[in-house]
Order: sequence, then structure tokens, then C-alpha cells
Amino acid sequence: MNHTEPKYEAFALRYASRPGMKSEHFFHYALYQEPDTELGLDYYFWVLRNQNRTVLVDCGYNRDRALERKNRRQDVEPVELLKMIDVRPQDVDHLVISHMHHDHAGNINLFPNATVSIAKEELAFWTGEFAGRDIMAWTVDSEDVKTVQRLAKEERLVVVDGESDVAPGISVTRLPGHTPGQLITHVDGLSGRLVLASDALHYYEEMDRDRPFSFFHDLEQTYRSYGELRALRDQGSTIIAGHDPAVMTRFQRVNDHCVDLTTQWSI
Repeated sequence: MNHTEPKYEAFALRYASRPGMKSEHFFHYALYQEPDTELGLDYYFWVLRNQNRTVLVDCGYNRDRALERKNRRQDVEPVELLKMIDVRPQDVDHLVISHMHHDHAGNINLFPNATVSIAKEELAFWTGEFAGRDIMAWTVDSEDVKTVQRLAKEERLVVVDGESDVAPGISVTRLPGHTPGQLITHVDGLSGRLVLASDALHYYEEMDRDRPFSFFHDLEQTYRSYGELRALRDQGSTIIAGHDPAVMTRFQRVNDHCVDLTTQWSI
């Protein structure tokens, strides 16, 4: 007897935020000849859950190392955020690491039962000869890279070559530009198809106005990625930006740090 896989609840959990200006966040913002205005940066990770499994997309930065090395603070620890929606670390079956930047891969060790996905190109770059260059290295915590390498030895690491099914109703696709192996996650949500863009799209304005974020690995691929996200949007997917404060107002709020991505407000 065939059973249809239950659709997923989907949540964005905001664990930190910081103020800023548009000129900080958009590459060569002065070229647009527009006034500089305030634009904050929110830090999220994402939870996908049905009656069969719980999947995380990213896991935030490590509280102590981020404070010591970058003076970055958390508003709420990721484990506390998970507790608010009745998820324990041991409940997590799988963790997608969209890319290796410290604010997305800092808490992998918190999830003892999870297998972990990462793109082949992402793993190769951050264990390769150019990862230690200053312009690259400041974005990544070397402890997180060591953790991923350890998981590979433990056979808990799934290396994604282009695209892969994570679970029934969840898949990942490489969408490079921000980093060599940036992954986006496709989800069969309760209200339709969702795309968790992570840092393939920090702000909706990048996609809507073709404006690259200030940091990227490859500018041409960044523009291509915006085009692919627009195509997915036009085909009916709801795109979830990776750092945009607008996420907290576009979707139904569960609490001050969490929104339900399957319930969208009018925009």
C-alpha cells in the first residue's frame, strides 16, 4: 500500500541581528545613485518537520567563538529557539549545511544523531589551497571545517554533487556565486513549494533588482543564481531570503524569533 509523504512544517528561526546600512550590504552601492538608508541583517536557520523526520537547514554561529573572534552576539541560542517549537537536538535527523560560512555551520556538534549534507565544491574549496587567504578565511571558522572532516571519517557526511534528495519532499541544489558550493533547499511545504535560498539570496532586493551582495566568490555566477531564483519564483515557489529582516514580516509570526514559512502575509 502506497502512502503519500506528509508535507512539511517550515520555520525560520532568527537567532541574532545587527544594524547596518545599504552601502555595507550591496556591492558598489554608490553606482545606483540612491540615498544610503538603514538596512539591518538578521541571522536565521531553518527547521523542516513532519511526522516522520526533522531536518535543519544550517545551524547558526557558535556563541563563544563568534563573540571572541568577531564580537558577534546571539539574541537567543539556537538550542533555546528549537525548544520553543518542541525540537530537541537529538530529534534532528539530518542537517543541510548550505555553505561553510561561520554563521551557518557553527553548531554542527549539537546534533548527535544527524547526518549532514554539504556540496562537493564547498568541501573541496574550504579544505583546499585558497581557503587560508585572508579575504576568504575571515568568513569561516576553522573549527567548523575540522568538524565536517571528522563527520566524513565517521561516515555521517553526505557530499552533494550538483543536486540530491535529502528526504522525501526535500532536495538540495547547488547554486554557486556567494560561495563555490552554496546549496539551496527545495521543500514540499504544507502550503506549497518553498525554496530556502540561504546566502544565495541575502535580501529580496538582490533578486528583485539584480543587486549583488557585498561578498561573493564569483560575480557572474551570483547574477546567474539570482536569475534561477526568479525562475523558481515565477514557477510558483515561495523564495525565502537568507538574512532579510522582511522574512519576519512576510510570514506568520510564531514568536519574536520564529515565523511559520507556510503562512505568508500579503506583500
